Amino acid sequence: MKIKVKKIIAVFISAAVCGILLSGCGASSNAKTSAGAAEGKKTLVIGSAQSAGTLDPIQAYNGWYPIRYGICQTLTKMNDDYSITGWLAEDGYTSNDDNTVWTFTIKDKVTFSNGNKLDAEAVKKSLENVFENGERGEEYFTPASIKADGQKLVITTEKPEPILPNKLADPLFGIIDTSVDNSKIADNGPIGTGPFVCESFDLATKKCVVVKNENYWNGEVKTDRIEFIYSEDQSTISMGLQSGDFDAVYNVSMNDIGTFEKNSDFKIKTNPSGRTTIGFMNQNGQLGDKVLREAILQMQDKDSYCKNLLKNQYVPGKTLITSATDYGYDTLTDPNVYNPDNAKKLLDDAGFADTDGDGFRETPSGEPLNLRFVYYTGRPEQQIVVEAAQAALATVGIKVTLKVHDTQTVMDMLKTGDYDLLCMSINIMNCGDPENQINTYFKAGGTYNATGYNNEEFNALMDQVHVAADPELRKDLTRQAEQILLNDAAAIYFCYPVMNFVMKNQVDGIDSTPADFYWVDENTSVNN
Repeated sequence: MKIKVKKIIAVFISAAVCGILLSGCGASSNAKTSAGAAEGKKTLVIGSAQSAGTLDPIQAYNGWYPIRYGICQTLTKMNDDYSITGWLAEDGYTSNDDNTVWTFTIKDKVTFSNGNKLDAEAVKKSLENVFENGERGEEYFTPASIKADGQKLVITTEKPEPILPNKLADPLFGIIDTSVDNSKIADNGPIGTGPFVCESFDLATKKCVVVKNENYWNGEVKTDRIEFIYSEDQSTISMGLQSGDFDAVYNVSMNDIGTFEKNSDFKIKTNPSGRTTIGFMNQNGQLGDKVLREAILQMQDKDSYCKNLLKNQYVPGKTLITSATDYGYDTLTDPNVYNPDNAKKLLDDAGFADTDGDGFRETPSGEPLNLRFVYYTGRPEQQIVVEAAQAALATVGIKVTLKVHDTQTVMDMLKTGDYDLLCMSINIMNCGDPENQINTYFKAGGTYNATGYNNEEFNALMDQVHVAADPELRKDLTRQAEQILLNDAAAIYFCYPVMNFVMKNQVDGIDSTPADFYWVDENTSVNN
């Protein structure tokens, strides 16, 4: 009965939160009371449980949002098949034989939203800003020089960079106008080349409003104004779409997607994603014991989680890289498949025992074993899988305490190592290639590798991946690195999401893509 009561209470709370959230942000049915709609403009309202912490694209992973919101664009773009084509740069970019000198031609007709022309010099300064003022640039590549001549841009790198065009598609490298005063870029947003311009960003509510870029270079922008409304409460998001407060919603939960599948007033775009829902295990604490990590992994019935709890909207996890690619999901060996009997034996044999009779084990040295599992609710599977893991581990005497925070806080904790276990959804294929994300989260020295994981063989393999030009060699080396992660019981790979965008039938031009950072463009429209 307790579970049922909690669910009933949660529904009433979510409904109340929804009313408060939407009235506070100014959204209403079909957005007809919004400022833009009141002036007769075409206004679109999008709800999401994901939001920027800042609109400065070089800070952490916030560059995703100026791309998602249509403010910025990159030199290259990732297609649905993970191939790369030019965006602000023409196709036909070239490199020398050892892939240390890359030449790009910047499209001649592009302007920033303030009317300034985009030439190679402007691109040069934007890229230099990433390396001079950001923190993750050199995890992608280290430039020896960047030279500009008219529309020609030449990037010379310290090491061979066979997939530099892929890396430049990452939102970190969104091109912005650095010739203007960017001292308030975090709140006001960058001056980019996209179809929209930031009108406002509220740091407290995370609401972002963008308006049509009157100087857009690539055709007519069909929508005058878009409001991006944020709430990490999944029920709030879904109810807002049903009530008409939202025109579209990103990533409706598996519990609510059926409602929209059965309603002819809505349409749904879905796609396999490059994402993996990962349970990071911090080896700097009690999880430095490999046997304990192995036992934890062997208690995860991922098939059951995905089938029964996630309602077949997710694929069971096995490898770091999603099953939607050919990086080893079907060929690599998982030494820690679901095996609760063996998990119990591992713990018994290693001396993890319940010595005080409270139902939970202590470490072999007699310390209380209580693992703090941090997660966020901005992605619908997070709470479900961490609660399932907590329940499963309790059956073999491993105590897990859950701690929920907002997405940005969890991201910060991932970076500092302030957790025992931490659940995070990571787009491993953010560049159409997994190299950089693997390095960021698992290689020694990676910006977000705070787990203490460090395997010299793994590091060496990733160094080889970095300079390998042959696609099949890159994949083979990456698969070898993945197998080491599996053998080391480095992390829990819970599942791979199938992403969605649910929208009213009158909405067009919103995409759900494997890249997960292309939401709106000049063709996005709504008939209010």
